[in-house]
Amino acid sequence: LQWGVEAPARGPRSCVMPPLTIDIGGLLAAGRPITLDEPVEVAAFGGFTFSQPARAKLELRRVDRGIEVDGTIEATVSGPCDRCVEDITAPVRIPVEERFDPPSGTSDPFADNNVLTGDLLDVGDLVRQLVTSALPLGFYCSDNCLGLCPTCGRNKNDGNCTCPSTTEGDHGES
Repeated sequence: LQWGVEAPARGPRSCVMPPLTIDIGGLLAAGRPITLDEPVEVAAFGGFTFSQPARAKLELRRVDRGIEVDGTIEATVSGPCDRCVEDITAPVRIPVEERFDPPSGTSDPFADNNVLTGDLLDVGDLVRQLVTSALPLGFYCSDNCLGLCPTCGRNKNDGNCTCPSTTEGDHGES
């Protein structure tokens, strides 16, 4: 394993895990599988945060001229409920079935194998991409969350709202 270290130029230091990049030269040359069980830091994304590193349990195998990556990624995501705005935390489990062929000579950051550069596989970036693509479009504290009262703004799940119920489009206007 190769670990790269990034440190801020100025300001307070925080406990940040280094990015995880592995040399797969031996895998490509000799065909020996590589097994990983590593914590991987995932940065906040679109209002979602990750209080602890994701856990990547992966097996890398040579397939033809490329590699196949199978396993799972487990993370804990936090963010506000889309209906009532209460903070919630939920586990995310992502099955991994990826195949990467050697780069075609282009350096397109949006290419299918943008995590493989020569003999180096950027596992940290792979995990980040897979976790952020698995985040839900709707993040709810429960399927039957009542949301916020459109009149007083209170959380209707708490039962403290005493506003008269209205129908859609009827907000008490005469």
